Amino acid sequence: MLEIMNLKKSFGGEQVLRGINLSLEKGKVLVVIGPSGSGKTTLLRCMNLLETPTEGSLSVGGLRLDFSPGQKLGRNDVLSIRKRTGMVFQSYNLFPHRTAAENIMEGLITVQKTGKEQARHHALELLQKVGLEDKADAYPFQLSGGQQQRIGIARAVAMDPDLLLFDEPTSALDPELVGEVLKVIKSLASEGRTMVVVIHEMKFAEEVADQVILMDNGVIVEQGTPQQVLRQSTNERTRSFLSRLNEQRDI
Repeated sequence: MLEIMNLKKSFGGEQVLRGINLSLEKGKVLVVIGPSGSGKTTLLRCMNLLETPTEGSLSVGGLRLDFSPGQKLGRNDVLSIRKRTGMVFQSYNLFPHRTAAENIMEGLITVQKTGKEQARHHALELLQKVGLEDKADAYPFQLSGGQQQRIGIARAVAMDPDLLLFDEPTSALDPELVGEVLKVIKSLASEGRTMVVVIHEMKFAEEVADQVILMDNGVIVEQGTPQQVLRQSTNERTRSFLSRLNEQRDI
């Protein structure tokens, strides 16, 4: 489903990704952890071409693209990857002038050319799925952060992508709202959705992930099952990161 080979990304003279190699089978969940500035979000953005990799190759849902310095991707290549991926951002990114249902309908109508009535029917089904069927006609300013994020998830799922990408989906939320968003993501995992999740919720990673990778300084420091990485790691960098994370939670 997802295969990345020797992926590199530079911004000017700064190399942010230094040769990433990973693969993910259909229906599996990969959780990406690591300190701020380690390259996690850049990796995620390269997966749906919000950022164009400098070198390497990316394969999503059977479509492979190769990258080289100075290369410009064709519009059709970019659109083909984005049709296969759905992105959930940490800052929600909802259209403020559209209702919850209309935010979900937007991609269905403009990209997939779905009829308005059918698109609304599907949007209402997805709102029910994320527990917000009563908020169909509410605008983002009328909703909590957790509710907005659940709508963002519904919007991504509406396009039925091969791969769902989550960029720290709970980091902007008040602690009491985190659980409702994680519950929705867990339900998607139980349906067999293929997902890459950048997150700092270790309990979630243990319960949901098939694979966990720790990134630091643009490389994958450690990769394995949740048990191997989060419970049994002998890697000094991994143990240091997890220790600091636990200390922050105890404060």
